[in-house]
Amino acid sequence: MVGTVLVPLNALAAVSPSAFELQRSKYAQREAVLDAQITSSGLLFNDTVHCAPLHPHHLHRLRARLDLLPNPPADAATAPWTPGRFFEIPLDRIAAHPVYWYRWRTAWINGYPGEDTLLAPPINEFEPFDPARYRALTEIPSAHTAYLEQRKAEGKRALMFVHIPHVLVAGPIDTRGLREISWEDEPHAR
Repeated sequence: MVGTVLVPLNALAAVSPSAFELQRSKYAQREAVLDAQITSSGLLFNDTVHCAPLHPHHLHRLRARLDLLPNPPADAATAPWTPGRFFEIPLDRIAAHPVYWYRWRTAWINGYPGEDTLLAPPINEFEPFDPARYRALTEIPSAHTAYLEQRKAEGKRALMFVHIPHVLVAGPIDTRGLREISWEDEPHAR
């Protein structure tokens, strides 16, 4: 994010090289994801802003229950440990861009024995996003819970959104006027 705009990682390099390097560091030991194609026309995974169809409090609650909340380092402002900032983004805010649904149906975690990595997701995991079919998730997929439990048992850091579907927006998202959400706060009833 730069100012009030969420920017795809690959575009962030030109906008803010320091922010790009910080965000890119989250892909250490799983660099294959950086070049993953999500369309046959060559759109890359990190040519999009990654949005979760799940209120972040569900993640916070599960991680608290499993004793997996991140511990901030001394300089939390420049360290990639934090869960990030979250916004409630209405569908009309993303409609001006190509948007894709990332299903997370294929289990491609730890694809090679002994390797601690995420491989590039296969292209068949992505499909054009249909706003008429969109429904926010109200529960964490069981595969994400199993992933967190496995990582805890192995004593390894767990990524935030493994096995959680994504809405991928191929363009910047202006956050002006959007409600910012803390992952500690429960969702509002609608």
